[in-house]
Amino acid sequence: MLLLAVRCAQITPLTGGQKDTTPPKPLYFSQPNASINFKEKFIEIEFDEFISLKDVANQLIVTPQIKQIPTIQLHGKKLRIEFNDTLASNTTYKLAFGNSISDLNESNVLRNFEYVFSTGTVLDSLTINGQILNSTNKKPVSQVSIGLYDIHANDSIVYKNKPLYVSTTNEDGKFTFGYLPNKTFKIVGIKDDNHNWLYDGSEEQIAFSNTPINPINSPSVGLTLFSELPNKLFVKKSFSSEYGKALIIYNRPTSAIKSLKGQGVIDYLQNKRKDSLNIFYDKKFDTLKVVVQYESHAADTLMVRIPSESFFVDQFKRKKITYNLKPDFGKIVPFFDKPGFALNMPIPSSKINYSKMYLFEQHDTIVTKIPFTILSDKNLTTAFKINTVLKPETNYTLSIGAFALLDDDQRANDSIAFSFKTNTSDDYAKLNMKLLFPKKEHYIVMLFNDKDQLVNEKTITFSLTSTSEKSIQYEHLIPGSYFVRVIEDANKNGVFDTGDYFLQKQPECIYIRSAPIQLMAGWEIETEWLVE
Repeated sequence: MLLLAVRCAQITPLTGGQKDTTPPKPLYFSQPNASINFKEKFIEIEFDEFISLKDVANQLIVTPQIKQIPTIQLHGKKLRIEFNDTLASNTTYKLAFGNSISDLNESNVLRNFEYVFSTGTVLDSLTINGQILNSTNKKPVSQVSIGLYDIHANDSIVYKNKPLYVSTTNEDGKFTFGYLPNKTFKIVGIKDDNHNWLYDGSEEQIAFSNTPINPINSPSVGLTLFSELPNKLFVKKSFSSEYGKALIIYNRPTSAIKSLKGQGVIDYLQNKRKDSLNIFYDKKFDTLKVVVQYESHAADTLMVRIPSESFFVDQFKRKKITYNLKPDFGKIVPFFDKPGFALNMPIPSSKINYSKMYLFEQHDTIVTKIPFTILSDKNLTTAFKINTVLKPETNYTLSIGAFALLDDDQRANDSIAFSFKTNTSDDYAKLNMKLLFPKKEHYIVMLFNDKDQLVNEKTITFSLTSTSEKSIQYEHLIPGSYFVRVIEDANKNGVFDTGDYFLQKQPECIYIRSAPIQLMAGWEIETEWLVE
């Protein structure tokens, strides 16, 4: 029987009880939390279990800030904070430990633990709450460092000195300052990636209020976070990806170009944002020197390394110097559209041989050649359109023969053919939208699809006698979800302008219609939006 009992016994490991999920709790303070008339040089806090500290150098925030950070010592269950600075009189201090304190064994975090005391007879208790939103998409921004500065400090203080009081935004972009005195402050938010509590210029994002804030008069504040343009304009990168074309990339948008001159330069093309520039050249090797005259700032002399003459000769022998046509259409082309092409290099219109281009229309088995013309925006063509009337639900083939594009340097195209089919009006949706604007300003209305691609952009202006309402009609929209953004284009330059901290200029206001507009094929949708 004894042997049977032994054989039937089950061996199970010791569990040690339930897992500890409780964070450490403070049991004793050498000076009670929320003390007044504080005169001590140190504070000791004893917890109910052994603790550990993680990232306390970044997590611990003392407000108002002091020049020398306290010395933090850990002895088992005790935490000792020793002050290395003389504390100001009649001041409420807060030590916010963030998430730096946890128990030793299970790492249960004591979240947002604070110790507060006053060196005077009163504990300040005023608060300021707020939220930070991104300037371009109006979404909340987390981990933004918010600082309160002395109202009499120069604006340059954000570059040189840490703020008096600090806070950090949560995942909803919200922040709180507590235990504040009845004083007026400047408030600035910084996306402080290097955690130095200073603004490092255009490398970081910034938010600020144009008016001072006081916890009694303005207990809640909304700020807009934006990226400043760098003060100094310079070329980030310049290179020649192929013979005949050089690309210049700037660190920020420039002004419009008045003129561009250089030996061998035949044309140039500035992009819409004005932060890059294509320069087209001919018969120039090793280095391209160009002088760029801008509309609103000093001229630049640019030196660009370009392929050598031996490289050119080699590429020419291997027939690598060609005209490449990039179509702006796919297998399906809107029946109301004009198929277009972008060229890698400009070509004089006189060098396009139209007799080598053919457009064929197919009905069942019958193929017919149809007439068309070429539309281009200038004599030196970098893009062109095939101008003809396309029929709905019809198959087409566009054939471009070899040497249809041929310049004096024998740069030419290879033969190529593009087949496509047109659709019908029933494949599209219509949208009629009434917008009620907050004031009669200059606006840019932008329509985006659900992939955040810009589909349409319209400029809105008002006369002195008009109302602040505008109706916009969109036709031939692909079915799907659409979103609308409106830029209040105060300076009427047609683009969104960011802010400038030193000029105390906020970024231009963007209004976003967060609710999608659902469009279905063959339907005409009407909607109204109060822009706010």
